[in-house]
Amino acid sequence: MIKKKYILAHDTGTGGNKAVLTDLRGKIVHSVYREYGRIYPKKGWVEQDPNELWRAVAETSKQVVREGRILPGEILGVGISAQMFNLLPVDAKGHPLINMISWLDVRSISQAEYVMREEIRQLLYAQTGNIPTAKDIIPKILWFKASQPELFQRTYKLLDCKEYIIHKLTGEFAIDWHGASAFFLFDPYEKKWSQAACDCLGIPVEMLPDPVPCTSIVGNVTQEAARQTGLIQGTPVVICAGDVAVAQTGSGSNKAGRAHLCVGTAAWVGISSTTFVNSEKKPLWALNHIDPEKWIIAGEMETGGGALMWFKEVFCELETAKAKKKGTSAYTLLGQMAKEVKPGSNGLLFAPWLSGERSPVLNHYARGAWVGISLSHTKAHFTRAVLEGVAYQLRWICEALEKQNLQFDEVNAVGGGCTSPLWSQIISDVTNKTLHIVKNPLNGGAVGAALTVAVGLGVYPNLESLDKLIEIETTITPNPAYTNYYSDLYEEYRQMYKKLKRINQRLYELS
Repeated sequence: MIKKKYILAHDTGTGGNKAVLTDLRGKIVHSVYREYGRIYPKKGWVEQDPNELWRAVAETSKQVVREGRILPGEILGVGISAQMFNLLPVDAKGHPLINMISWLDVRSISQAEYVMREEIRQLLYAQTGNIPTAKDIIPKILWFKASQPELFQRTYKLLDCKEYIIHKLTGEFAIDWHGASAFFLFDPYEKKWSQAACDCLGIPVEMLPDPVPCTSIVGNVTQEAARQTGLIQGTPVVICAGDVAVAQTGSGSNKAGRAHLCVGTAAWVGISSTTFVNSEKKPLWALNHIDPEKWIIAGEMETGGGALMWFKEVFCELETAKAKKKGTSAYTLLGQMAKEVKPGSNGLLFAPWLSGERSPVLNHYARGAWVGISLSHTKAHFTRAVLEGVAYQLRWICEALEKQNLQFDEVNAVGGGCTSPLWSQIISDVTNKTLHIVKNPLNGGAVGAALTVAVGLGVYPNLESLDKLIEIETTITPNPAYTNYYSDLYEEYRQMYKKLKRINQRLYELS
């Protein structure tokens, strides 16, 4: 009999899908990555082709098994994590009715304004502990219902990204408690959809997938999915959770009070908590944890690594070409340039609100800017200013969490941004937090998903037992020579937001 000693985990992100093979301790055996695109039909609209996402999952499943030189029968189980806060309506057979509306999409601003009316806002907060923005799922559902009424009538289930992949693998319609709480229609205590919230908004509760614990075996790989992925039919699939929760687990931060930082396309700071807390005035995320006895209280900025990605794509064609010739990454060259610039970027501030902002300011009109540009500034200054701007926003998030009595001095860090020693040091200096960079930070989410599978299949008794499995690669401490200086600049950053707030909304209205 073939010994089952591996776990296959997928991290279906905004820019691509990562397939990771691990052993039962979460050690990476092999990983592969497949990029896919985004679609921009109109200003403020961002979509993705769900079939392209599924093809990436299917093809990387075959590739990682082949290149990892294992047998499909050696895989104990499969787990999926993915980007969150997307909307994909499907029919009764699971066929998408439209492209997936991305979490980056802001077409539903008018619906968000409706939801944020005082009486609705208060009801949603009372029922779910959260308040949606234009980038969240509730306004997207309301937009879809109003603009595509015939398709809405044909809708069987309203899914997020991961739930579609789960359906393609197993044929089941289900959602984990963490993912359900991200709909902001979920009672975080009772672990069920809030009928009152759904009734208030006219969203049929039967259109929402059945919520189950994150460690549940939701189904098995079907015959058709086996044909497409190369996996063995009947391989168990654990439902896992979205990117926020698996980053908490993959960073080794499951114990109550432990904090993690993720710098991916978006960036956030999350804390494991045995108490459900949030702020109605300046809302954070209050989401169900993979551990059913806990919650993740988190603050997220919409374009963390995404701000640097945008900067590279728009302004750094030359650096990208140079990097290709040298066989290195454009981000490596940009980091080298930024390292030559002194802290503070010679008086240049960057506002990283390129797609609205969520925390700790709920403002879908917020937009990016450079302030303080002079003739002396070079591309290197602009690059460092981007890195510092993201760090300032993360400090603001840390302060918002601490105002909820969630105190912390150190964070375990994952995500692509944390592969940059310079950016990690800047974040540490600006936030005055110690960063513990985990080993293979790019794979933190996928490792978290794999370990969630291990708990679901009984390899480990609970989530907290996983923390000791996560290795720290390096520790970065704040440099006191820069912390006070950055504190002064941070105050100007906060003032910049206040000064630009009205201008950004007016520019949106005029465009």
